[in-house]
Amino acid sequence: MSVFEMKSVFAGYGDRNVLSGINLHIEKGEFAAVIGPNGAGKSTLLKVMAGDLAPSSGEVLFNGRCVCEYGAREISRGFSVVHQFLDNVQAFTVREFVGMGRFPHQGFLGIESADDCREIEDAMEITGVSGLSGRRITDLSGGELQLVRIAHSLAQNRDVILLDEPVSHLDIMHSVGIMDILHDLNAVGSTIISVLHDINLSSEYCSSIIGIKEGEVFLSGAPADVLRYDLVEELFGTVCTVNTNPISGKPFVYPVPGHVRKSFAK
Repeated sequence: MSVFEMKSVFAGYGDRNVLSGINLHIEKGEFAAVIGPNGAGKSTLLKVMAGDLAPSSGEVLFNGRCVCEYGAREISRGFSVVHQFLDNVQAFTVREFVGMGRFPHQGFLGIESADDCREIEDAMEITGVSGLSGRRITDLSGGELQLVRIAHSLAQNRDVILLDEPVSHLDIMHSVGIMDILHDLNAVGSTIISVLHDINLSSEYCSSIIGIKEGEVFLSGAPADVLRYDLVEELFGTVCTVNTNPISGKPFVYPVPGHVRKSFAK
């Protein structure tokens, strides 16, 4: 059974559909990257998958059951989500913020059990933020805050994790560090779906790539199968070349700058 399945899904905002007839499925243990040009519908796809945005038509299934049938607490126990933006940031400590991930598993009074404490400490250790426990999240760097947000999601649920651009605006060290964490979680069984802007990180870390163009699935498959120069050029509307990373053996996409193209055209 697929963890997620989308059947002929149309969705958008107001009278405008951003997604147009999406059909896809995510299998248990998959590490799927969602790529595509700006405005293609990647974040909308994740919102619909997470149940944050209802489709105008079609069906979204989580573990064989329509997402719309889950209550908020039940769905929060089923998977965790790291959204692109963190709104209304308050000055919680790192420990307090990560601990909030346990709310769906607690009773009415929200009292932490021994299991809650273990999950929180384990999530902080996995993401390397244990040393930040007493810091205010408003005082963290962008890379530190993103690690803390991922720790929050792991405290909530690490079986299935949805992430919207988890490494955008981060330097190489933090980007690779976060992708390494996700890779290691996937290696021990986590199913991960992530919107990514960096096509080469998608190639290196993910088992499958879903390319979205103008609200439709343009390509889907293993990196070695779908990261061909002709497909990448058509997806992003720019000239590129695709070679093989000499260390990992994965496809590596090189954009061809406009001034280089002009020099060849002369």
